[in-house]
Amino acid sequence: MDLLFNECSLHGQFQDAKSFECSLDILMGMRNTAKKYNREILCHRQLMHSMITHDLSLPQIIGCIDKNKAAALRMWIGRTGPYWDDPRQHSSNDYFEYNREVVTDTAIGECAYRLIVKCKAQLISITPSNWSTSPIEVTWHSDDQPSQSEHLVNHYTTETLETELKKADPPILSWEQMARTSQNKFDALHFSEDIFSPLSGTPFVFAAAQSMMDLLSVLNDFKKTHGLKGRSAEGDKMYQTYFTGPRAWYSDSSEREKRDFKNEMSFCHPEIRKEKIFAPYHGKIQTPQMRIHFSWPVTTATPLYILYIGDKITKY
Repeated sequence: MDLLFNECSLHGQFQDAKSFECSLDILMGMRNTAKKYNREILCHRQLMHSMITHDLSLPQIIGCIDKNKAAALRMWIGRTGPYWDDPRQHSSNDYFEYNREVVTDTAIGECAYRLIVKCKAQLISITPSNWSTSPIEVTWHSDDQPSQSEHLVNHYTTETLETELKKADPPILSWEQMARTSQNKFDALHFSEDIFSPLSGTPFVFAAAQSMMDLLSVLNDFKKTHGLKGRSAEGDKMYQTYFTGPRAWYSDSSEREKRDFKNEMSFCHPEIRKEKIFAPYHGKIQTPQMRIHFSWPVTTATPLYILYIGDKITKY
């Protein structure tokens, strides 16, 4: 489950540095609670431009608070992040709305989109603010999809956050853990024997592992929509959401890539070792560039084989 800091909850509402510092204590307490469960609260790269009082920005107010608290805040939202807009999922062309207020390009819009595409995500807000309420209903308007609404869980106390984290699945902290979890969890997928070997020696990246789990989860659910009568209406909806359009999670390789990397994208058949499966269809991880190659098309009669997980193959 992703935790995103709601930068809209900083809107110049504090009277002075002292009142902000009291609220900051609550916020950093929530961050410490998240860390206790091996999670991080992601923030927007532009968070440092937020206004704290009517005339003081976040960088300006930092110089007015306790030095230790200021240092801890800088370490969290400084140059290295973590930022949710690095592995951003929603497009700036989409339109997200809450209570007639546009929340596109914010953590609120990102959180709503992650829920729409079946990723687990919740908000963290500073209090007091205009966002001291939960849930928050956000509506997504898109050119090629019907409008959808999602109810976002929004935490502004440590107690509610800890309650949710106790219930959540533990985060993936290594490639080995990801391998075990995915093979046990995704029962509709057939993994080749050495599927995770390309990750050996590759530095573990939490965001990439989470993206891989999301991609595998969707493939697992998509396979289950194929029954005796073919693909269900839910499967058709998933196909439109994840397999079509410029922001599709999965796509075919280009004709040039198929020609130039045919051998590299031909994988040993998991059940018939003398045969190979040409699998140019893939799921995409952007940061860093990694890929999941699998058998295509997905049908009722044939297994959905996961054939490769690792660095992008089609590099020129």
